Amino acid sequence: MNFIEFLGTGGTRTPTQGTTCLRVSKHCVIDAGNLINAFGDDVFTIEHIFLTHSHLDHIIDIPFLADLFVTQKSISLKIYGLKATLDDLRQFIFNHRIWPNFEEISLIGHTDKTIELIEIKLDQKYYIDDVSLTPFKTDHTDGSCGYLIEKNAQGILFSADTYKCSKIWELLDKNHHIHTLVIEVSFPSSFAKLAHDSKHLTPALLQSELETCSRNDFKVYAIHLKTLFSPTIIHELNTMELLRNGGKVLVDYDKVLF
Repeated sequence: MNFIEFLGTGGTRTPTQGTTCLRVSKHCVIDAGNLINAFGDDVFTIEHIFLTHSHLDHIIDIPFLADLFVTQKSISLKIYGLKATLDDLRQFIFNHRIWPNFEEISLIGHTDKTIELIEIKLDQKYYIDDVSLTPFKTDHTDGSCGYLIEKNAQGILFSADTYKCSKIWELLDKNHHIHTLVIEVSFPSSFAKLAHDSKHLTPALLQSELETCSRNDFKVYAIHLKTLFSPTIIHELNTMELLRNGGKVLVDYDKVLF
């Protein structure tokens, strides 16, 4: 794959739109907001899921995926995240109350467990297939991160959910091989307090953040728009000319090239 496919792009789950989910290689995805619908019969090719954080719209298909894998796979589904994110999965999802604890349940006919939760470290590079993923801290939850995704000396920076985050602009300023930024913009600028309280961006906040970056030669794509406010957000993004160098608001199944 010479691209990232955005399988889910919405800030709201609707009958026609999934939530955050990116396919970065043949066997690897970031987040699980739209895995089962998007992959269909190919869902068993998924072997690695890197999580940005534990909010429901980013993990929603993982329990159902484990339920499918337990009778069909011979190796564990590997799920990666910062410690706080994995702690949330163990405490609130795979706890034998909300869902069976597939971290303890073996694959049928095999010794491996159905899922394996793997703690990752910030700013450390992880290699899967022919890509690398480097998590960086964001301002959303205790366990939230974005990823620098690299292949063939080209980089795409994915913010995932975040409020104002200086690390994004530091990475762009220091790494000129990053040619694309995919960043969340969840609310219109008139919802500044809600954006602050829920740790999300608005067009006005994105504009102020872009001004802190010395570069202006990278593409800017927007993701995670709340469906009720999409027309207003898109109007603001266009009026402020924030979708730079051929960027756009991403929709499900869009592809961004390395």
